[in-house]
Amino acid sequence: GVQTCALPIFDTACSSSLSALSAAKDCLRSGHGIRETLVAGSEIIHGPNALILRSVANMLSRDGRCKTFNATADGYIRGEGSGAVLIKFANDAEEARCAVVAELKCAVINQDGKSATLTAPNGPSQEEVVSQALRESHASPQAVNAVECHGTGTKLGDPIEVGALKAVLGRGTPENVPQVQLAAGKSNTGHLEGAAGMAGLLKVFSCLQHKEVPPNVHFAKLNPHISLGPRLVVPQSLTALPQKNALMGVSSFGFGGTNTHA
Repeated sequence: GVQTCALPIFDTACSSSLSALSAAKDCLRSGHGIRETLVAGSEIIHGPNALILRSVANMLSRDGRCKTFNATADGYIRGEGSGAVLIKFANDAEEARCAVVAELKCAVINQDGKSATLTAPNGPSQEEVVSQALRESHASPQAVNAVECHGTGTKLGDPIEVGALKAVLGRGTPENVPQVQLAAGKSNTGHLEGAAGMAGLLKVFSCLQHKEVPPNVHFAKLNPHISLGPRLVVPQSLTALPQKNALMGVSSFGFGGTNTHA
């Protein structure tokens, strides 16, 4: 007597898998008796056309490195991968003695509206999606320890993303609130595009399990168009998280303007 249902496939470009996570969260909270959902994201490179189009648009790194937040950032590299998570109510997980890796506070989604160009992010929309996530989580901006950023390593996208995070999370000083580590898994794996949000989510789980944030590779000097302020930092070595109640966010933004944050 187990009832199952299929959620739709989401294609919001690079934010697809976190868009699916947001829908799955809403499905659990809908009151229709659904107790658990499986969320997956996958990306495969098949054929040269997409690579050629991105190359012509100057979106790809010339040296095959995704240098997120670095002064020499000149684009991203494409990656492949798949991942999946099972989400269910906390009391059900406890009763089933599941190995719980994290508590999902929220997963929210918004849209840029009319954009200047396909690849031009909207900073205020990114601010709003992070702010909305904090409101739904009943969490203070000062409680956030780290964010797994969208962080593609592009000259335009990186400064806009950090500017939005600074506006929402940058208040206070390290003396009275924790610093926010700006993590960027794409510097390791490249940009998994449709599966990028899932890759970021799985990295967050790993950080919370190990109680530390790894350094971003290919980072040596901050992009001069980025201002971090006193609270935001780019990790350059293993950085400890609190042993209890560590709070991390993960962002995933699609070109064309579908923004997600969990």
